[in-house]
Amino acid sequence: MVYYVDDIVNKGWSVAMHLKPRDLYDMGEEVVEDEVYENEPYQEQELEQFFGDGDEYVQLATDHIIDDVVETIVATNLAADTYMCE
Repeated sequence: MVYYVDDIVNKGWSVAMHLKPRDLYDMGEEVVEDEVYENEPYQEQELEQFFGDGDEYVQLATDHIIDDVVETIVATNLAADTYMCE
Protein backbone atom coordinates (compact mmCIF):
# COMPACT_ATOMS: atom_id res chain seq x y z
CA MET A 1 0.00 0.00 0.00
CA VAL A 2 1.30 3.46 -0.89
CA TYR A 3 0.21 6.93 0.13
CA TYR A 4 1.64 10.30 -0.85
CA VAL A 5 3.05 12.98 1.45
CA ASP A 6 4.02 16.53 0.52
CA ASP A 7 7.80 16.85 0.17
CA ILE A 8 9.24 19.41 2.61
CA VAL A 9 12.44 20.01 0.62
CA ASN A 10 10.93 20.31 -2.88
CA LYS A 11 7.74 22.38 -2.69
CA GLY A 12 4.99 21.18 -5.03
CA TRP A 13 6.31 17.62 -5.06
CA SER A 14 4.91 14.56 -3.27
CA VAL A 15 6.78 11.55 -1.96
CA ALA A 16 5.39 8.00 -2.07
CA MET A 17 5.43 6.30 1.35
CA HIS A 18 5.07 2.54 1.66
CA LEU A 19 2.82 1.38 4.47
CA LYS A 20 1.79 -2.08 5.56
CA PRO A 21 -1.95 -2.03 6.34
CA ARG A 22 -2.87 -2.76 9.95
CA ASP A 23 -5.64 -5.18 9.06
CA LEU A 24 -3.53 -7.26 6.64
CA TYR A 25 -2.27 -10.54 8.07
CA ASP A 26 -0.03 -13.18 6.58
CA MET A 27 -2.38 -16.16 6.26
CA GLY A 28 0.14 -18.52 4.69
CA GLU A 29 0.08 -19.89 1.20
CA GLU A 30 -2.95 -19.50 -1.03
CA VAL A 31 -5.27 -22.50 -1.05
CA VAL A 32 -5.89 -24.05 -4.43
CA GLU A 33 -9.66 -24.40 -4.85
CA ASP A 34 -9.38 -27.21 -7.40
CA GLU A 35 -7.65 -29.44 -4.87
CA VAL A 36 -10.00 -32.08 -3.43
CA TYR A 37 -9.56 -33.25 0.13
CA GLU A 38 -10.90 -36.69 0.90
CA ASN A 39 -11.66 -38.11 4.30
CA GLU A 40 -8.95 -40.40 5.53
CA PRO A 41 -10.13 -43.96 6.20
CA TYR A 42 -10.60 -44.94 9.79
CA GLN A 43 -11.64 -48.03 11.68
CA GLU A 44 -14.91 -47.82 13.56
CA GLN A 45 -14.81 -48.71 17.21
CA GLU A 46 -15.52 -52.33 17.88
CA LEU A 47 -17.12 -52.18 21.31
CA GLU A 48 -18.03 -55.84 21.11
CA GLN A 49 -14.47 -56.70 22.09
CA PHE A 50 -15.00 -54.86 25.40
CA PHE A 51 -18.67 -55.61 26.00
CA GLY A 52 -19.90 -58.98 24.76
CA ASP A 53 -23.69 -58.99 25.06
CA GLY A 54 -25.76 -55.87 25.53
CA ASP A 55 -27.84 -57.67 28.17
CA GLU A 56 -24.83 -58.65 30.26
CA TYR A 57 -24.39 -56.92 33.64
CA VAL A 58 -21.13 -54.98 33.93
CA GLN A 59 -19.94 -54.44 37.49
CA LEU A 60 -18.39 -51.00 37.94
CA ALA A 61 -17.70 -51.17 41.68
CA THR A 62 -15.91 -53.67 43.88
CA ASP A 63 -17.50 -55.79 46.57
CA HIS A 64 -14.34 -55.91 48.66
CA ILE A 65 -14.71 -53.98 51.90
CA ILE A 66 -11.96 -53.72 54.46
CA ASP A 67 -13.60 -54.45 57.82
CA ASP A 68 -11.07 -52.48 59.90
CA VAL A 69 -11.70 -49.29 57.92
CA VAL A 70 -15.48 -49.62 58.13
CA GLU A 71 -15.39 -50.25 61.89
CA THR A 72 -13.12 -47.22 62.44
CA ILE A 73 -15.36 -44.93 60.39
CA VAL A 74 -18.51 -46.13 62.16
CA ALA A 75 -16.88 -45.71 65.58
CA THR A 76 -15.70 -42.20 64.68
CA ASN A 77 -19.14 -41.18 63.40
CA LEU A 78 -20.84 -42.58 66.51
CA ALA A 79 -18.42 -40.71 68.77
CA ALA A 80 -19.08 -37.46 66.88
CA ASP A 81 -22.85 -37.96 67.10
CA THR A 82 -22.62 -38.66 70.84
CA TYR A 83 -20.47 -35.54 71.36
CA MET A 84 -23.00 -33.34 69.55
CA CYS A 85 -25.90 -34.68 71.60
CA GLU A 86 -24.27 -33.87 74.93
